[in-house]
Amino acid sequence: MRVTLTAEAVVHGGETLARHEGRVVFLRGAAPGDVVEAELTGEGRFERARPLRILQRGGVRVDPPCAIVDRCGGCPVQHVAYEAQLAAKQELTADALERIGGFARSSYELAAIVPSPRQFRYRRRARLHRAAGGGWGFAHPGSTAVEPVEECLLFEPLLQELADVARGAGELAGVSDLGLLAGETKGAIDLRVQGAVTPGLRRRAGRLLDHRLVRGVTLQGATLGDPVIADPALANGARLRARPDTFAQANRVMVPRLAAEAARALGGARHVLELFCGSGTLTLPLLGEDRRVTGVENAGSSLALLRRSADEAGLAVKLVAGDAAEVVRAFEGPLEAVLLDPPRTGSADAVRALASLGPPRVVYVSCDAPTLARDGRILAQAGYRLVRAVPLDLFPQTAHFEVVATFTR
Repeated sequence: MRVTLTAEAVVHGGETLARHEGRVVFLRGAAPGDVVEAELTGEGRFERARPLRILQRGGVRVDPPCAIVDRCGGCPVQHVAYEAQLAAKQELTADALERIGGFARSSYELAAIVPSPRQFRYRRRARLHRAAGGGWGFAHPGSTAVEPVEECLLFEPLLQELADVARGAGELAGVSDLGLLAGETKGAIDLRVQGAVTPGLRRRAGRLLDHRLVRGVTLQGATLGDPVIADPALANGARLRARPDTFAQANRVMVPRLAAEAARALGGARHVLELFCGSGTLTLPLLGEDRRVTGVENAGSSLALLRRSADEAGLAVKLVAGDAAEVVRAFEGPLEAVLLDPPRTGSADAVRALASLGPPRVVYVSCDAPTLARDGRILAQAGYRLVRAVPLDLFPQTAHFEVVATFTR
């Protein structure tokens, strides 16, 4: 049946909430305030729909500049004005902490969301999937089907050039994903393979190095050239490093803001345990000034990059390879604060271990507010109090954002 709906607010995932005869409808492609026509089945407690047409534009609707935004799943809020995107992410932070975590809005300080200076052309890394027909792109909304993407408006210019280089490399038979990482003037490419690497694919991968923009390639764990990208030196002399097959924050200009907020949340803590430290995005800025940091990471390649960066700058840091929860359970020594930056799924096991360890301060950096709220509830049950939460928009046009939350007891 065709119905008229009014879009109310952006929800987690980038859809907008609407209601029809007491049922919840999640709309993709509608902006808050839009009046739309949609097709509903009338089945179930809720359903998802896409507007058939916009009957009346809401006050925050804008015309998205991307021609394939309706088919590509990467930018679900590109049709929403940026100020409204920020307001939605601020509200989603408070909503998750209250509804899932049980933290009343009046019980902690919710800082104003930190906006990204760039709303487009901000991504320095990306992973493209193979599409039917051999192209490369991103998944359709709510589907495993891949939409070929020739140009992404979120890519930095160099990242776009690297994507073009990879597309021009020929068939790359057996490769399922392309990982791209841009440095200042050159970049690196990761080829993720289904099955064994053939001699032909190895030759094609090697030929990528002939391009002036490509300094290295990773291929099923092997390296061709030098795929390590080193950023400019921080104030303490350390240079953050990454490879295209390891995790790195995508929004280059927002990384210093994220690191600064994490450091601020740690306060004057001198003995810090950092979980899920990766290659040192948050670790490296903390080193020096008589601070003792222990970093924990289970990805050996990332830990090796962090060690190289710290040693190059002459900065002391203790690094432990292993599972975060197990390391916490076995931890001994002075400890004033724990900093953790887990994957999107959170880390309930590590948080339970932290609750038993009992550090006076826990700083939780999260890219998913609902899992932050879930894990924060575990801390609250162990006697911790949420004192401050700071959302940061590292991902304009998408449904994602970061939150730095501080818990004390």
